[in-house]
Amino acid sequence: MAPLWRRKRDDEPPQRPPATPADPEEPRAADLVVTLLNDDGGEEEIVRVGIPPHEFYGMKANAAYERLGPDHSETLLAFRDYARALARLEGRQQEALERLMDLVRLQSELLGYVHVDTLTTAADIADLLESTGDPGKAEEVWRSVWTSRAELLGRDHPDTLDSATRLAQTLEDLRREPEALGLRRDVLERRRRQLGPDHPLVLSDTGRHAAALGKCGRWAEAEPELRALVAQLERRGERDGEVGLSAQANLGAALCRLERLDEAEAVMRTVLATQQRVKGAADPAAQGTRNNLAAVLHARERYGEAAVLLREVLSEVTRRKGDRHPDTFHARDNLANVLIDAGERAEAADLLRRCQSDYARVFGPNHPLTRTAAERLAWLRDNPA
Repeated sequence: MAPLWRRKRDDEPPQRPPATPADPEEPRAADLVVTLLNDDGGEEEIVRVGIPPHEFYGMKANAAYERLGPDHSETLLAFRDYARALARLEGRQQEALERLMDLVRLQSELLGYVHVDTLTTAADIADLLESTGDPGKAEEVWRSVWTSRAELLGRDHPDTLDSATRLAQTLEDLRREPEALGLRRDVLERRRRQLGPDHPLVLSDTGRHAAALGKCGRWAEAEPELRALVAQLERRGERDGEVGLSAQANLGAALCRLERLDEAEAVMRTVLATQQRVKGAADPAAQGTRNNLAAVLHARERYGEAAVLLREVLSEVTRRKGDRHPDTFHARDNLANVLIDAGERAEAADLLRRCQSDYARVFGPNHPLTRTAAERLAWLRDNPA
């Protein structure tokens, strides 16, 4: 069954893309070229104007609307491409979400919800909800997409397995790690049967499964799985690829939790140096490693060094995802945890008050994250510096 979306009036046509000014910073999707036809039949280029993606796909959607009508399959797909381009623009995500929701309603009416095109649009909605910081609604949509794709395509189809992977990620964002682990294991087993142990997708899923074990606190199981994966990738010459670096970073986290702190710090620093060299200090993966290195330093009671790293992480996550995204809340929470032990309790309390409020708004007042933030605030009140 389709999720419940905001509905338009039955007689209201699809909303056509408005004309919007081009963003000079946006990479262009195509060029508009004006030429002059010479007397000898040749053409001379007069001017070339870059067209950014949202303008390009907006024009394509308008053209399909005029040529084929509002209900034609090509028109609907053109509007989806336009919404996807909007989703990549700063400040246009809400508009993109509304357009995708209108589109999935129309596709459900014309094609049925359990249809490849409709489910692809629903997956775009889930992805946008997750990236803009609404994991609760994202979970609802990903679960609908996953079960519907399983019904339509089968449990082993790549699109079904991709949906299960994204649902697992959302469940981890909601701190429902045991549910996510079950999905991760199922996906890994199905891919391994289909593709064999050395396929890139299987290697990626192996890393995700091991990381999920760690998120469930099963570090002693995660550590040998991660070591085996790193060794396998090294034999393939892929140790410093994306999957290899992620596996090494997670191995460092496992070593930290197993209190092998010297080894954990060495692994983390090696991974961080490679990530920063390859993709730059602002890369999201590097931020995750920096966060985990701070956890090692925290465990070693080097609170000042840990706080410096976590302030950098908080600043970068806030810049990239905004002040109201769950990843920003978690970065604040981690910094507060270190500041408590560093004796900077007033700042820690301010951060925890924001965390408690944000956790309650996004996850609910009874979520473990909300309760834990409240408990630490109460401890700070009872134990002033």
